[in-house]
Amino acid sequence: MLDWIDPTFRATEVILTVLVIAVLTVTVLRASPDRMRARIAAGGLVTAFRRSAATNTLTALIALEAVLVGPGLTLTDLGLRPVTLGDAAIALALSAAAAGTAAVLTVRAGPIDPDDDPLAFLRPTTPLERRWAAAGAVAAGTGEEIVFRGLFIAAGVGVLGLPAWAAAVLSALLFGLGHRYQGLRGVVATTGAAVVFTVLYALTGNLLVPIALHITVDLVSLLLVPMLLARRAAAS
Repeated sequence: MLDWIDPTFRATEVILTVLVIAVLTVTVLRASPDRMRARIAAGGLVTAFRRSAATNTLTALIALEAVLVGPGLTLTDLGLRPVTLGDAAIALALSAAAAGTAAVLTVRAGPIDPDDDPLAFLRPTTPLERRWAAAGAVAAGTGEEIVFRGLFIAAGVGVLGLPAWAAAVLSALLFGLGHRYQGLRGVVATTGAAVVFTVLYALTGNLLVPIALHITVDLVSLLLVPMLLARRAAAS
């Protein structure tokens, strides 16, 4: 599992990895469910999505900088390989299946009680909010995969000396904790999603597949599901 990951972390790469962890730690500590809701109520969803996109883009760029400055760490160690037709086909098929399944389940399930929806406070309602939600979904799907599946698994192996599977488990747990603003149910759900993303990464050896599925899941959660629910409500 993940046996192609054989990185060498020197001082510069370690410092940049610690910097990524520091940025994410500050973000997580400031993003309890209550504080996130209060921040959105005060500044609006657009500002929240902008901040999320900026944070994910920044941490992904720092992770890529660790590759550029260090001869021992390669793009392959982060799962960034040339895309094959097989990889593209898997990514497209899984994304289409995820979107289709979510659409069918949403239509059959009917209205969702906001109290039972950990993402209710993140659902956009205006065109501007939807555009920034889409931008945030792309930034999160790309940036979080580069950081959590790419950099953190490599760092677990190259810095902590963990077996690749243990580094992958640790990364999945950190990914779940990084979503604590969604509450306990959100942490559990995102940890489960991280396991799926990691398995896909391990099976394909290419970060493109979990990136594509991650973006799709976020787009479905933030845009497709609310749209279907609104149409169902309008038709009833």
